[in-house]
Amino acid sequence: MSKLFVVGTGPGDLKHMTYEARSALEAAEVVVGYKTYLDLVAPLLWGKDVVSSGMRGEVERCREALLIASEGRDVALVSGGDAGIYGMAGLVLELARELQSPPEVVIVPGVSAVQAAAAVLGAPLMHDFAVISLSDLLTPWDAIERRLAAVAAADFVVALYNPRSKGRVTQIEEAQRIMLAARSATTPVGIVRNALRAGEERVVTTLEEMLDHDIDMFSLVIIGNSTTFVDDGGRMITPRGYDAGTRNPGPDYGPEGPGTGKSLKTTAEHRFPVPNPRSLMICGTGSDVGKSVLTAGLCRILKRRGLNVAPFKSQNMALNSAVTPEGGEIGRAQAVQAAACCLLPHTDMNPVLLKPNSDTGSQVIVQGKVVGTMAVREYNAYKPKAFRKVEESYGRLASAHDFVVIEGAGSIAEINLKAHDIANLRVAKMAGCPAILVADIDRGGVFAQIVGTLELLEPSERALVKGVVINKFRGDPSLLTPGIDFVERRTGVPVLGVVPYFTGFRLPEEDSVALARRGPGTGDRGPGTAKDKINVGVVKLPRISNYTDFDTLEAEPDVELRYIEHPHELTELDLLILPGSKSTIADLFFLMENGLFGAILAFPGQIAGICGGFQMLGKHILDPVGVESSIVEADGLGLLDATTTMLPEKETHQVEAQLLQGGSMVAPKCRSAELNGYEIHMGETLVGEGSRSFAFISSRSGNPVKVRDGAVSSDGRVFGTYLHGIFDNIPFRTAYLNRIRKEKGLPLPVTAGVTDDPFDLLAVHLEKHLDMERLLAICGLETTEG
Repeated sequence: MSKLFVVGTGPGDLKHMTYEARSALEAAEVVVGYKTYLDLVAPLLWGKDVVSSGMRGEVERCREALLIASEGRDVALVSGGDAGIYGMAGLVLELARELQSPPEVVIVPGVSAVQAAAAVLGAPLMHDFAVISLSDLLTPWDAIERRLAAVAAADFVVALYNPRSKGRVTQIEEAQRIMLAARSATTPVGIVRNALRAGEERVVTTLEEMLDHDIDMFSLVIIGNSTTFVDDGGRMITPRGYDAGTRNPGPDYGPEGPGTGKSLKTTAEHRFPVPNPRSLMICGTGSDVGKSVLTAGLCRILKRRGLNVAPFKSQNMALNSAVTPEGGEIGRAQAVQAAACCLLPHTDMNPVLLKPNSDTGSQVIVQGKVVGTMAVREYNAYKPKAFRKVEESYGRLASAHDFVVIEGAGSIAEINLKAHDIANLRVAKMAGCPAILVADIDRGGVFAQIVGTLELLEPSERALVKGVVINKFRGDPSLLTPGIDFVERRTGVPVLGVVPYFTGFRLPEEDSVALARRGPGTGDRGPGTAKDKINVGVVKLPRISNYTDFDTLEAEPDVELRYIEHPHELTELDLLILPGSKSTIADLFFLMENGLFGAILAFPGQIAGICGGFQMLGKHILDPVGVESSIVEADGLGLLDATTTMLPEKETHQVEAQLLQGGSMVAPKCRSAELNGYEIHMGETLVGEGSRSFAFISSRSGNPVKVRDGAVSSDGRVFGTYLHGIFDNIPFRTAYLNRIRKEKGLPLPVTAGVTDDPFDLLAVHLEKHLDMERLLAICGLETTEG
């Protein structure tokens, strides 16, 4: 027997459609629906017969769907939201009774509009609630009035569908009047337009002022009951009655405080007080002054004192990212800081990540997921929404931990950027916490940095800065005493210490400011010779990403790592690495334009490609849907028999893998085939017969999978992989480098013993050079035991 699936497609965004709804659309031969709803699921309708009609054609659509299904074809009748809530389910079942041999009718549920709106607003439906449509096209208005009066008097939370249209403007006014007769004027009201789909808008206001805001047919209005309140994050909450240890504000608690009755549109301009003030911001006089390292060190210091501490950076512009266990993407520095706290990384630690992919635009990642690529002006317009996510993430961290160490971004005195700031002192104000200013003496002019930065701040901002740290010092700190005395007299802000260079720890660098300093021979040990070291060259692509993949190589005593930009720099290299890229095809053309393309083809040594570099090593890169650019196809280096197709969905996973035979050729006698790493890429690569797969991925984000990764040339000289962090695997790195050492006649390294935890070393270093008593007092931790 044929089937008629009545499918609830959810709010309209495909990612919120249920698995069963997708399956029903896949199984159907014919799809019937209202044109607007069909447009929302258009990517799923390829190859289907589609029957569409306009508004108010519900009866005809249902009859058409039943008729087609009765003729022996499987049909899906599309209904927005949930098919059984103001949807097509009931009408189909009514009309099916008219048929002698009706098809089997299967009701497929979806996420209703009221659920979607409630999720956007917080948790307003935690207690008994009623749903009422204000459309009087099918229900007499006097019946709607009676229902509104009944639920108002019974103190139900009320969700209003179809609140207003061009032809119906008085119904929502009548509904407000009825509700005000039974409820306080300050009762919280949430208005959500286009919930969980493009163009979403959210307003939290009061019953008295709800009509001051735009309401239309795309809106859903939720009116709280006598216990509903708005929390410090601007979310509506209707207590269920559990003892959560919090005060129930009651009916007079308006969105801005008890009894105010003030309306609040939830934009970034409203700063919510955070109930847990135990936090500290580490901000800077500029980029790359050492904020990330000091944040990690302070995290470990507090952890060693028994606190449950977490790192936080609201907005990070980073070329280097990491993947959290749940598959979200954050700045790599925050993942390292999480390790200092003995925590797994989480997207709340870095809710906004910007990955530059041009001089004027960046890929924007919010709470771990890509939301789009934006130019500067576009992103500035988006920032109010981004800051709401910052508030959400910080609130969760502050609630779950004893202390949060917040890292700022760049300089706090960029007066041209201050109006759009969501990364520096605005965050300190949001958190209600003090700030410590870090200055870098190594770049010169440290006292001008400090005084100039503080002079450019507004008085309210300057009041937040409670101390200064001078970082990256070399020499005798007593020589700085006159300058420190002057700074303290001039600014009134104490200098908490002078921190010498610390060579026992290096945090992954985040941005192009750090990378710009790194060129030929920029390793920590100075340039070596071709004879007594393994000479490694990393191509310095214009859009390089995750170059921290090579930090462990650089830390090897007999490795000299360089970043190269010109063909002649390949001379005498033993290993050439093509790193990750934010725009693979564009960086492939850079190789051609710069003469590196031919030089790489002629290079006789070992070659490795990571992520985008792996894609470049293949024969072709296809971009049929314009993920990166309008260029639909480009020829790669052809050193691996592989073809990559760019896909719009980014793969972000922590992975577990095992070396395959091809990988064993790359790293012979590797004492363990087990690998750990992470994937961040937007392409899928197919390997041809001329190459072998490098590894087998058995787990992605904790879920078992069976996926082959990478490619290896027939002679094992060239390999590529999507696994970032491949060289962090000690057995693989050792075996791979030993292969080169043997070819070059270098001695094999002696296995090192157990080394001290670098975070503990960093903590001891900072405690030695900072005024810890004063710093802990600023943190509000005077009584914390050491």
